[in-house]
Amino acid sequence: MKKSFSIRTYLGLSHALLLVISLGAIGFIWSYNEYRVITQELQRLMQTRVSLLSNILSHEIAEHGEVKVDKMEFPIINQEKNLLAVYIDKSGSTFELVPGTVSPREFDLFSQLSSEYPVYTDSFSTLVRSKFEATSVYAAAPVRDIDDRSIGTVCLLMPLGELESYITRLRWLLMGAIIVVALLGVGVSILLTNYFSRQFSQAQGLAATVAGGDYYLRIPETGPTELRDLARYLNQMAEKLQGQLKTRQTLLANVAHELARPLAGLQLGIESLRKGAIQDPDLADDLLVNMGQTIRRVDDLIDDITLAAQPDTSPIELHPTALAVEPFLQGVSTRFWSLAESRGNRLEVRVEAGLPLVLADEKRLNQIIGNLVDNAIKFTPHGKVIRLSAECTGDGYVRLLVHDGGMGISSDEAEHLFEPFYQGDVGRRIKQGMGLGLSIAHQLARAHGGRLDLKNSPEGGTLAILTLPVAGA
Repeated sequence: MKKSFSIRTYLGLSHALLLVISLGAIGFIWSYNEYRVITQELQRLMQTRVSLLSNILSHEIAEHGEVKVDKMEFPIINQEKNLLAVYIDKSGSTFELVPGTVSPREFDLFSQLSSEYPVYTDSFSTLVRSKFEATSVYAAAPVRDIDDRSIGTVCLLMPLGELESYITRLRWLLMGAIIVVALLGVGVSILLTNYFSRQFSQAQGLAATVAGGDYYLRIPETGPTELRDLARYLNQMAEKLQGQLKTRQTLLANVAHELARPLAGLQLGIESLRKGAIQDPDLADDLLVNMGQTIRRVDDLIDDITLAAQPDTSPIELHPTALAVEPFLQGVSTRFWSLAESRGNRLEVRVEAGLPLVLADEKRLNQIIGNLVDNAIKFTPHGKVIRLSAECTGDGYVRLLVHDGGMGISSDEAEHLFEPFYQGDVGRRIKQGMGLGLSIAHQLARAHGGRLDLKNSPEGGTLAILTLPVAGA
């Protein structure tokens, strides 16, 4: 397997890189702007000073007719130790304004700058960069005689070595601060990623547990919104998988239980016929009728399982026709008469006169009512009546009712009766059937454009109400 870094490593490195780049850019921009502001201020001051020196020399010429630089003092220059000042006359001779401050190489630099930046009218200042010298601020201004003729130039030069050293030190300090902040950022990032990775580790553990077939683990739904949502979704997934596992186990157990009895009955019937019951026409006919009913019940069971396995998004195929309600209910009563009689119960059919036809698929409607009647027989005590009836609602629907003689349903049960494989109150119900009947009936009722409701009857027992649309409504 290819080795890869953990999430915390990627987050820590990316956090540190982001901090270094962003703070480095901010520090560089700030130091560059600081250097630019300082040099601009120095240029302005140098231009002011060179103008002042030019005025002093021009005034000297106006009074004495010549410039005697070696006999003049310029306190304004002496205030700055690194400020160099010269006077260049019209012949190109260069004189120090402060004796002993300008070296021969600096005399050459002044000569070069004066020829490179000639002065015609006003003073100016600029930054100059030499290959061998530090960056300097150079300022120059013309010196004029009494007739306002230019007779020379005053030049000032201030090397910025100290300023550049200061800026360099400042940048190194910024770099150190950036490194310290980056390390702190990495530390914070490690703390945060450790916290988040614990959440992810819990989610990873749940996913691994579910992948291993154990659906009972749950993880705390805490932390940031995204992690909390992830934990909730994973818990819901595990809960649904656990429910599906339980449903599968219940399905297999119920299928085995439900198929065992009819198969045993068929086996008994076949053995009876083989041992001579076929010689007695009446007995053989009873056995064959019972075997046929058993086969139909198994077929209904398979149909229920098929419907239960069908996805909710897949529509149920129906073939609706106009059906008369009373003959239909009488047929259902006939089909379940022997089963009810074997349990000591009696089926009754009561239908309003003039009841309109309903629009329904006869096979599926038989499945709905058959499940309701079968359920009613299972949970009606010995000697009670199970009543099938129908009535018109007056709003384009007909209600088909199955009223059992049982104990009714509790409020807790009412919320779960239409869930697949729900068996109800264990203390009240005998475990029989697959728990699919009501779920299938409810599903088919909705497919018909109707509804199925269960409630306690005022007369006692449970009342199942199937509402179907009238044909042609």
